[in-house]
Amino acid sequence: MSKLSRTPKFKRMYKIGYRFEKKTRTVMTAILNKIEDLLFYIIESRGSKGKADIVVGLYHPKSGDRIWVGIQCKKGYVSVPQQKREITAAMKEHGMIMFFATPSPSKDDELPVKFYPDFRGYIKSWMNM
Repeated sequence: MSKLSRTPKFKRMYKIGYRFEKKTRTVMTAILNKIEDLLFYIIESRGSKGKADIVVGLYHPKSGDRIWVGIQCKKGYVSVPQQKREITAAMKEHGMIMFFATPSPSKDDELPVKFYPDFRGYIKSWMNM
């Protein structure tokens, strides 16, 4: 264990990230529960240094299709070009479909978490293929 991981600042930053990941999971569960004919399983990997903080397994019973997608949670600001680069790298290196979850910029938004690209739209289009 490094000295950095024992500092109060590191522990505080970890807790902030942990809370945001939990909020993201709650929002994702709410989104997925509203979609009929969809089964899903969510896996969280706290403190990981990998491409995704949350992995979601989706199954469409009518078509028999299955897919896994990853979500990278970032509490702070990440530019859209940087998000695109990381999404492309995840697909190229691991074949992973990835989304970014960031805090919603406006309190008026429907959800407290913003997904890039559109998570709900992607799932609905995948089910209609």
